[in-house]
Amino acid sequence: MADRLRNLLDEHWNELEQDVASAPNRLRTSALPVVSGSGRLNVAVDHEGRRHLLVPLSSQQHVRTRGDGSALRLRERPLEDDVTYVRYADLCCARTDLNDVFTGLCEDVLHAVTATPNRPLKALYSVLDRWRALFQKSSSELGSEQLAGLFGELLVLRRLLESWPTATDWWLGPTGAKHDVLVGAHAIEVKSSLAQEERRFRVHGTAQLEVPKGGDLHLVWFRLARSEGQGTGLLELLDQIRRLADDESGFFTKLAMVGYRPVDADLYRDVRFTVHEERWYEIADSFPRVRSDSVPESVRDVHYTVDLDAVATQPLDKSQIDDRLAEIIRGN
Repeated sequence: MADRLRNLLDEHWNELEQDVASAPNRLRTSALPVVSGSGRLNVAVDHEGRRHLLVPLSSQQHVRTRGDGSALRLRERPLEDDVTYVRYADLCCARTDLNDVFTGLCEDVLHAVTATPNRPLKALYSVLDRWRALFQKSSSELGSEQLAGLFGELLVLRRLLESWPTATDWWLGPTGAKHDVLVGAHAIEVKSSLAQEERRFRVHGTAQLEVPKGGDLHLVWFRLARSEGQGTGLLELLDQIRRLADDESGFFTKLAMVGYRPVDADLYRDVRFTVHEERWYEIADSFPRVRSDSVPESVRDVHYTVDLDAVATQPLDKSQIDDRLAEIIRGN
């Protein structure tokens, strides 16, 4: 159903965009097959080609105008013709480069209105409150190391999503959990390095390389390099994941925890990485690490570096990696 609603929205907007409104105060509208207790929902395109979602209001309802500096605008708008006069809550995306993200928001609104057709405005507010932060700029730009770390985690997430479209639920890196990915008792820890010679990574605390009880833990290490015109763009990777994921809003919410929001896209348009090396290890007793039961209670904030060139454990080959991922997904 999610794909159907998203495709429906895009079809209506694409049709309207063939001929935008003739004046700044006008909209070209198209009725959706989603009906609330106050009437039918519409989509629209304005004179500047911006997309709108129109949610009908009852005679007793009024919209709280919202214009807090984000790329979203919410206002009350009356529309009339020779026989009808209807007031709407008009939600507009002020930036056309965020149309794909706005479509995801509107898709959620349609789901919410369908679930509670007698309270369309409440459904709109509920969804909007959840998505609004994603349309506001971050307070600071991510640094190179942060971007590399995020990129590595996204590479693993994309691979999982190719087989399981709800895998964004398993991505816990942004939440500060022990491991970056957790599927039941199966955990994955992802490390990325921009160093072009050594194979080292930092471990923060004793829990990062601690195997879940009754489960297993795999370490994924990437050697990345910033590149121009080659490799994979960060925005390209984000878009691939957005299209694969069932829970688009959940994915963007986790990105916001890291410090990335869709409205920040211009800051990262030239960020590209080439993967020069990828290694997967199964963390077993032979893998060197600091265990929590070996650290005195008086010792706090344990951080250390692991040199993979000095590790006796051999990385998994491609077929082993594929088999382990298949086991993880089957066991979900």
